[in-house]
Amino acid sequence: MDTLAQLSHGAKLVLGAAIAFLIVSFFSWFDYNGPGSEFAEAFGGDTGITMWHGVGWLAGLIAIVLVVWQALRIANIELELGVTPAMITAALAILMVIFTFIRFIDAPGVFGRTFWAWLGLALAIAVVVGAWMNMQAAGEGVADIRARVSSMTAAGGASATAAPEPSAQEPPAPPVPDAPAEPAAPAEPSPPAAPAADDDPTGTA
Repeated sequence: MDTLAQLSHGAKLVLGAAIAFLIVSFFSWFDYNGPGSEFAEAFGGDTGITMWHGVGWLAGLIAIVLVVWQALRIANIELELGVTPAMITAALAILMVIFTFIRFIDAPGVFGRTFWAWLGLALAIAVVVGAWMNMQAAGEGVADIRARVSSMTAAGGASATAAPEPSAQEPPAPPVPDAPAEPAAPAEPSPPAAPAADDDPTGTA
């Protein structure tokens, strides 16, 4: 409880609104108003659609991540992510309200929005307000976000274009001695010439 009390009012608003948003997300955001809706309601048929359809599941997933992120903050678990915790909370809150708004306006033609849809959108906006208050409490603003993003982009570009450091020069390999020349093969003696016909040793004509 002491750690929870140390959270800023904005962080508490983010945590409470995100939990309430998750609860509301399981109610029917849209009800069927087309032909036969009276009979379906009379027989107890379920004609409602919750937020967890279409792109709405992304908003619900981000809300869960927000709750877990705030729980890590309460447990004093620090994660090195390159940006401040308040900036991470603000980024998640903005994504959550964007996907919630898309789900809110993406209603089928024969379905009408219910009170729960309006309440869910209001809670998503409350999460963004709490994230902004949390950044103000941390002494951060839009200029700090731009500066941090610019520094991260510049650092990434510099690391990508930096030339690799030369490695230690290896000593040259010793020269390979030439193979000894093979001795020349002795020349074969030429065969004796055949005696001419005039040089007959028998002296016969």
